Amino acid sequence: MSKIIPVVMPKWGLTMEEGVIDAWLVNEGDQISVGTPIAEIGTDKISNVYEAPDAGLFRLKVAQVGETLPVQALIGVIAPADVSDAEIAEFVRTYVPEVAE
Repeated sequence: MSKIIPVVMPKWGLTMEEGVIDAWLVNEGDQISVGTPIAEIGTDKISNVYEAPDAGLFRLKVAQVGETLPVQALIGVIAPADVSDAEIAEFVRTYVPEVAE
């Protein structure tokens, strides 16, 4: 599963603890590059566009529009086409977020 890249709720600013997916700007199956705008995320202080931290095939939207999630929560998955849907489902099921600093 090392080919699977998690896309997580970013931390913008020292006090940000959670964010809301306001809109997805990519679709599952889109090829994305580093810096591609992938989602609009809102917080209690700002609304901003989240740019892809990695390049690859955007395979899965884990978070839904309107969903509020903590910083570092899994919101999407990037993985090559040769990674099976079952492998991605297992990755999502077992994903443990990094502790936010």
